Amino acid sequence: MANQIRKSQLITPWGVGSIIPFPDKSCLMIAGLDAWDYTGLDDNYYLIQDERLKKWLDVSEFRTPPDSNNKCNIKIPAVRFPMWYYCPYCGTMKKLKSLSADHPCCPQYDWKKKHGLRSCVKPTKMIPERFIVACPNGHIHDFPFMEWVHELSGKPITSDCILRRSTGARTSTLAGVTYTCSCGAKRSMANAFIPDILGKIFPDGCNGNRPWMGDNSHEKCGCRDLRVMQRGASNLWFAEVESSISIPWDNYIGGEEIERILDRNYDLISGESDNEPVLKFIASSNNIEYDVLKKAYLARREGKNNISDKIYNSEEEYRNEEYISLIKDSGSDSKDLYTKNYPIEKYAKEIRPFFKSISLVHRLHETRVLYGFSRIKPGMASSKVAAKKSLSKNQTWLPAIKVFGEGIFFQFNEDLLEEWAQKEFITDRTNKLEKNYNEAAAHNQKPSIKLNPKYILLHTFAHVLINQLSFECGYSTSSIRERIYCDKTGTLEDMNGVLIYTASGDSDGSLGGLVRLGTSGRIEDTILSAMENAKWCASDPLCINSLGQGTDSCNLAACHNCVLLPETSCENGNKLLDRAMLIGNLVNPNEGFFSGMLDND
Repeated sequence: MANQIRKSQLITPWGVGSIIPFPDKSCLMIAGLDAWDYTGLDDNYYLIQDERLKKWLDVSEFRTPPDSNNKCNIKIPAVRFPMWYYCPYCGTMKKLKSLSADHPCCPQYDWKKKHGLRSCVKPTKMIPERFIVACPNGHIHDFPFMEWVHELSGKPITSDCILRRSTGARTSTLAGVTYTCSCGAKRSMANAFIPDILGKIFPDGCNGNRPWMGDNSHEKCGCRDLRVMQRGASNLWFAEVESSISIPWDNYIGGEEIERILDRNYDLISGESDNEPVLKFIASSNNIEYDVLKKAYLARREGKNNISDKIYNSEEEYRNEEYISLIKDSGSDSKDLYTKNYPIEKYAKEIRPFFKSISLVHRLHETRVLYGFSRIKPGMASSKVAAKKSLSKNQTWLPAIKVFGEGIFFQFNEDLLEEWAQKEFITDRTNKLEKNYNEAAAHNQKPSIKLNPKYILLHTFAHVLINQLSFECGYSTSSIRERIYCDKTGTLEDMNGVLIYTASGDSDGSLGGLVRLGTSGRIEDTILSAMENAKWCASDPLCINSLGQGTDSCNLAACHNCVLLPETSCENGNKLLDRAMLIGNLVNPNEGFFSGMLDND
């Protein structure tokens, strides 16, 4: 029976280039998109329509990964990696010659006769080695065990050399993992994780090995920053995922009236081979322009809208279209997006100064696309174009899934935000975080940015609210997600909102719990409780006085005890967070954006 995996897991956490351990002792690496075969499947089965996102990522189409229930028994290809295996009984090691070779069994080398060691008496299923080598450019190699063992021994490597793996009972450290050659050479894994320890074995640096692309796939690299890692390490594979919230048709084509006309007459129009007379009759009967109706009909039929000439210069510009839909009533229960917007006057006075409106998102569709991956550190690709090259050699499509859900959207009071952002306390903390962020960016050869304090505020607000909502609505924290509508650098000053939502391909996302909590009389207590909880952390006073903590020191007052979320919930890698911007700190308790809310409580 073939190993099975959910198709959503092929976007994250196990996509192209990742190593998946299976219960049958095998380790498989998901092959590149060039090897994915959709032959025999109807286009309607696997194609996902999202024209905006296709335009943003510059691809021809999105395809959902086949699952184990597909009618044509399409399978996702994978290769065996790592190539080194060892016997769990006698320790004999063997390196496969082909990425697609069958699972190996112990060759039953006679260690007992030649070296007085335990030997296998029958073929035993071997286990893949745990040590591999990776570089920040995404390439991956088998650990050079043969070269490692012989490097300091002075003994040559011959065709008769066979390695044996053993673990000592006296220590559980790397010094207890020892490799012995049949020629007598011996070396443990002690010091194997020291930087540049493999410099002599890889004198020309990384050779650009890409086993997920095929046996002999290499690209020019030469990176000297080779890292010895374990195949199950959490930093061996980071997904680069882009997502998009579907926008109602009327945002682009003709408005809600034409959408309703098409809803009533779509079957009649599509049922005619020559539908021009029908379209003209419907346009005339409803006193609308024929050209607009025809354009809307063709767009709906082809799963497209009128954004073919749209150019997005930044992700913030891309999200601004979603923001426009979320700050008003949009769509309906039969559409991909259905929101009801309520002015803040509908809510209790305690939260009115801080928000402009709250939208209940009864229904949303989200497209999640895997467009690349990185190793060692997330987001190492220089651009989306470069990231896409890690998935295939020449494909113009990307794997994606469509998920469904609900949520609450908060539009912040822009006047109050602007006044708050000018405070000296806020600018000082923003400058500290900006300094830490840009130092890490320079180390990773990324451009520096001018941080927007409003983004830090909205991001931290989303985190503390998600933590509170998970207690009250029944969803797990990991199933609730954030989507920040604010420019990190502050160039789009008119976009300041947060979408808290849940979306998945199964039952999560359709329970209605978030929308119910967003109604007047409920969300006020949730926000107040979230702010009260943000005042104190189990790690205070260390946390609230921190000058930099978390990944690359890109957080201030934010740690696992108070603000951080599961990686599935945060869209920014749990970075750029500071709860002092919400509620102030011990010295300046009144400088936070929500400090007035707590004073009024």
